[in-house]
Amino acid sequence: MTQKTVTDFAGDDQRRFQRISVLWNGECSSEDSGMSSKCVIFDISVNGVRARFEQGLAVGTRLVINISNGVQFISEVVWSRGQVVGLRFKDSPEKLASIMAGILPLRCLEFI
Repeated sequence: MTQKTVTDFAGDDQRRFQRISVLWNGECSSEDSGMSSKCVIFDISVNGVRARFEQGLAVGTRLVINISNGVQFISEVVWSRGQVVGLRFKDSPEKLASIMAGILPLRCLEFI
């Protein structure tokens, strides 16, 4: 598992939550169709992930994503560029910070 902190206040990319670069395998299943797909996760924060799928996904698609050791989150596609998509977690960042305390470094759990 590779990790590298990314500064999130660069240019137009103004994020409230610090993210970390990773290279993780994940699995997703659609809440609507039940179809499942594997993905590669490139970065993660308490608000969502950037991931690559075998096929592009439509904005608004709701997924259950399995990230690490059976940790699952309900998410929604908020942007899509070919096979790479941005998923926003549906639970609050505060709740996700407590769940991810064992996965993410402390600096990614503190809100700006």
